[in-house]
Amino acid sequence: MGFIEKILIDIKVGCFFDSHYVTESMKRFFSDEYNEIIEGIGPTNERTLRAHQKIGHLIKSFKGKLVERQPAQSWSININGKSNSCALWKRI
Repeated sequence: MGFIEKILIDIKVGCFFDSHYVTESMKRFFSDEYNEIIEGIGPTNERTLRAHQKIGHLIKSFKGKLVERQPAQSWSININGKSNSCALWKRI
């Protein structure tokens, strides 16, 4: 079982969450895997953005199995401590 799947399985069925939650969970509980994603991006001034887009694609890979993408966006605090919108998901 992969680290994203473990994070998603721990979310109670029927609950909504956003991609910032998954990213923060990765940093706390799967920091080696999070760092591998960051390092895999290579040198760029948008490294964090690209890494978080990759995390979003990893979440999306569980669409229909563990999660459903919602038509609305979530508004929450990102890794840089700034508020912005991100994908809203529902655990199924």
